[in-house]
Amino acid sequence: YVGLLAGHNDMDLLARSQVGRDINRHYYTEDEITRDCERPVVRRLIELIRLRNQHAAFQGEFTLLDSGDTVLHLRWAQGGDWAELRVDFAAGTHALTYSAAGGLASFAFS
Repeated sequence: YVGLLAGHNDMDLLARSQVGRDINRHYYTEDEITRDCERPVVRRLIELIRLRNQHAAFQGEFTLLDSGDTVLHLRWAQGGDWAELRVDFAAGTHALTYSAAGGLASFAFS
């Protein structure tokens, strides 16, 4: 859950247990989960998960598009539905665009 909730390493748990894997195994309380689910980063991550689970393109064919040495360009498509992710590691930019009712939509990362 640490990744889903955009959590941090639990250094206190690591110090107590002396087990290296415990660094990212924080045991969340119900209040912590409720609070973290309201954070903008977690809300956006949940939106992205919903898009991935619900958009028809992700049930279709995956293609690795021509990419340069510093660019990763991915596409998923099924019928008229599609989604593309383009990451430029050199420029530090990324964009997710996809088909939507009425045309084109994009997911703004922040």
